[in-house]
Amino acid sequence: MEERIRKKQFRKNINYKYFIYIVAIIALLQLLTLRACYQEKIFKLPEKLFSSKIDFPISELTLDITYGESESGFVEDGDASVTEEDAALESGENQPGEIEGQNLTDIQKKIVLKALELLDKDIKYGYEVFRDTGYPSSNVWISTDVISVTLRDCGHDLMELIYKDMSEHKEAYPMDIKGRKTPIKYIDFRVVFFQEKFFQRNALELTVEYDINDENIISLWQAGDIVYFQFDENNPDKDLGGFISPHKNNEGVPLVIMISSEFGKVSEVDTLLEYTIVGHYRYPPPEVD
Repeated sequence: MEERIRKKQFRKNINYKYFIYIVAIIALLQLLTLRACYQEKIFKLPEKLFSSKIDFPISELTLDITYGESESGFVEDGDASVTEEDAALESGENQPGEIEGQNLTDIQKKIVLKALELLDKDIKYGYEVFRDTGYPSSNVWISTDVISVTLRDCGHDLMELIYKDMSEHKEAYPMDIKGRKTPIKYIDFRVVFFQEKFFQRNALELTVEYDINDENIISLWQAGDIVYFQFDENNPDKDLGGFISPHKNNEGVPLVIMISSEFGKVSEVDTLLEYTIVGHYRYPPPEVD
C-alpha cells in the first residue's frame, strides 16, 4: 500500500516537472521569436525638410511695410501702432517732404495718401442722395465725392465749409441754376459747379495750362492739386473733378485720380492733356511766410 502511494506521488512530481519544462520551453520559444522579428530602425529627418525647393524672390519673403527709421535702424515694439500714413509723414514735424522731386507739405502728402487709398476700394460710379450723412454712405460715388471725402478725412469738411460760404455769400453762388434761392447742406457741396466756386474763393488758384516745357512745371502741378475738366461749356454740371496723382505717364505728365461713368470706379488715369481743364486749385492754400 505504501509502495503504491510512493509511486503515485513520484508520477505526480514527474508531471509537475514536465509541465514546468514545457512552460519554460514555450516562453523561450516566444522570446526567440520576438527577438528574430525585432529589428531596430533609426529614422533621420531630411536635412532640407524645412527648406523650399523654390527660390522665391526676396520681395515675396519680406513684408511690404515702410518702417520708420531710428538710430538702431528699426522700429521698436512700442512703435508698432505707427500707421503707414504716419510713417510716410515722418520726415519731420511740419517739414516738407518730396515725391518725385516735389516739395510737399504734410497736409499735401496726407491728401495724396488718402486719395491713393480710394484706388483699392470697391467704389462704383453713380449718383445717390444721402440725406442723413451728406457724404456717401454706400459705395456709389460721383467725381466730387472723391474730392470731398478725401479732404474730409484730412480734416476739411467741405459739407460744412461750402454750406457756410454759400449762406454768407449767396451772390457768389448763383442758385438759379438749381431753380432755388437757398442752399441745401447735404446736396450742394457735392454739386460740381458749387464745389468749383468754393475753391475759386478759398483755394490757391493755379494755371489750367499744362506746358511740359515750363521750367516751373513741377511747382505748378503738384500731387494733391485739385483739377476740374469741362465736357460741355453750356452745362457746368457735366464737369468732372479729381486729384493730381504723384505718378506720371511715360512722358512725365501726371496722372489723375478720379471717377467717372467712363472708368466706372476710382481710377488713376492719363487724362490731363486729353480733357479740357477749367479749374486747378491747391487746397488748403499754402501759408505765406
